[in-house]
Amino acid sequence: MNIALMIILTLVMLTVLVVVHEFGHFIAARRAGVYVLEFSIGMGPLLFSHKGKETVFSVRALPIGGFCQMWGEDDADGELAEEYGVPADLPPERSFLNISKVKKLLILFAGPAMNLILAFLILFAIYLAGGQGFFASIVSGFKLCVSFSGTIYQSLHQLIVGKLSLNDFAGPVGMVGMVGNFASHGVLSFLLFCALISVNLGIINLLPFPALDGGQILVTIAEMIVRRDLSPKAAMILNGIGFACLMVFSVVVAVNDVLRYIH
Repeated sequence: MNIALMIILTLVMLTVLVVVHEFGHFIAARRAGVYVLEFSIGMGPLLFSHKGKETVFSVRALPIGGFCQMWGEDDADGELAEEYGVPADLPPERSFLNISKVKKLLILFAGPAMNLILAFLILFAIYLAGGQGFFASIVSGFKLCVSFSGTIYQSLHQLIVGKLSLNDFAGPVGMVGMVGNFASHGVLSFLLFCALISVNLGIINLLPFPALDGGQILVTIAEMIVRRDLSPKAAMILNGIGFACLMVFSVVVAVNDVLRYIH
């Protein structure tokens, strides 16, 4: 398969999976009454935007995911609220910071849940297309989704205990190669890989690490137990540190990936 097509397929796959994840946060936030500032497909420079009743819906230049920016989220100094022109008379309870802990947990869980639901639907469709009956496809799709989840958890456990190293994980080059390999075997094979990555995205985001949904879930549960909130500034710093660590991890994996390809 042409390398350019492999790269395009990889970017499309990752963008769709991330946008589905962020759409889960968006829907849950809207249902919880949170004022959503922006829902974006893509990252980086703005290409197109449309202001809805409240939310700015945008398309950005870099096809590497997307985001759902809620009022009060990672905005301790209020700069984002000012940038997006949040109405001065907007009730404080519409801020992500001021909603109930239960609503906050539902919003945080909604992203990973959407990835798991998408994976199940893809697997269900694959089994249905393969000739299985409707209910048999539901069962088979659910079982394979659970199996994928177990495999991912096992890999993470092996990394933590030292049985796996960062060299065993695929970076951008490896991802493009795997996409090309699965896509070369047909649409259903490519969709199977998409389902696996969707499960992976959902599970990874549930890890109790700052900057991930799981880290925010852990902090929220801790706040419920001690009945005291982490200050917005402290939460922003914590997420910043977590994001920096994730970037370092990604760079190390990517470098190892490239070196492996060169050798």
